[in-house]
Amino acid sequence: MVREVGPGGEPGWFLRHRDGACVFLRPDNLCGIHAALGASAKPGFCQEFPFRRVQDANGEVLVVRPECAGLHRSSVDGQPLAEQLDAVALLPRLGPAPVFAPDAVAIVPGAGVGLDDWMRLEAALLRRWAAIDASAQEPEASARGFFASAVEAIGRPLPAGRPKLAASAVRAAMRMVIDAAIAQESATTEDWQRPLVRDVQRIVVADGERRSLAPDARSYLHLLLGQALLGKRVASVGSLGALVGLLVFEADLVRCAAGEGLVTAAEASAILGPWTRFVENPMVLAMLRRASPALVELASPEG
Repeated sequence: MVREVGPGGEPGWFLRHRDGACVFLRPDNLCGIHAALGASAKPGFCQEFPFRRVQDANGEVLVVRPECAGLHRSSVDGQPLAEQLDAVALLPRLGPAPVFAPDAVAIVPGAGVGLDDWMRLEAALLRRWAAIDASAQEPEASARGFFASAVEAIGRPLPAGRPKLAASAVRAAMRMVIDAAIAQESATTEDWQRPLVRDVQRIVVADGERRSLAPDARSYLHLLLGQALLGKRVASVGSLGALVGLLVFEADLVRCAAGEGLVTAAEASAILGPWTRFVENPMVLAMLRRASPALVELASPEG
């Protein structure tokens, strides 16, 4: 272990990384500590991974972190999350679950609803999400439909978007962040950060032909949409419009960075894993919040 400054700026003890991965990760992608000593011997975060908890007005919400490489597989044939609640409740707690209790939630910058109205709107959106045939519908259409419903619910006109121009603007903003991170690679960049930044750079600069999504990739990206809503990802990006725009942008990253042919769920997961870890960095989130107008345009139909 090594004492370093964490993503939030606070010092703490962290597991060392080798080639961008935990030093205890075996070649078969299983945890060496778990294999040798059992699950209870792992650090608390590792025991809780891939789950993320958040407290809202209805109680504690449990979602799976999108960077989990097995999410798309386990969503098809794994144990349902509802059946794992008792086991997850017994895991070590690193601290209290983050509380989602804003006075209001923005739908578009400058216009939103109070917390109680948001909880009702979120429930309606999740019901709509559950009713969609995910494998047959493009995830961008699903996400934009959610945004249109929410804008209609607050009695606002749907903004006109320029998706292609907005996507280029967000890519440019992300390249600025990546270039700044690479330029500072020295003592200011920890060993574990360098491979991640390089991985994300390869993803973001890929801006060629948009590939079509296989049905399992559509289902996977649809799953991430529901997870983002339920896990209150709206709190980190500032508005529902920005969140939907970010999800549309992530789908565009997948379409551009994948190999030839139909994009599979496994390919989408391999692309979004490092991207999601990168986006959780406070500096990147701050840049995305500044890019909120472009993200809202990505969430809107072309006008």
